[in-house]
Amino acid sequence: RFRFSIDRGGTFTDIYCEIVYINSLGHESMHKRTVLKLLSEDPANYPDAPTEGIRRILQAESTNDAVKYERDNRVDTRQ
Repeated sequence: RFRFSIDRGGTFTDIYCEIVYINSLGHESMHKRTVLKLLSEDPANYPDAPTEGIRRILQAESTNDAVKYERDNRVDTRQ
């Protein structure tokens, strides 16, 4: 499970993510925290900094190598 907090400023966007791991009993067992800083405006590389930051963190933390978080695809958040 991922929890995101985003601060979009004039120059930089900070994306804070807390990753919560669930044990076999369904309880939170471990937390990992990560922070990513992106330029708030960088149209040559991404259209929206918060969305790009979330995409990068999901891709980096994915345990399934077959899943790719492409820029133009929506992420299923129903889980």
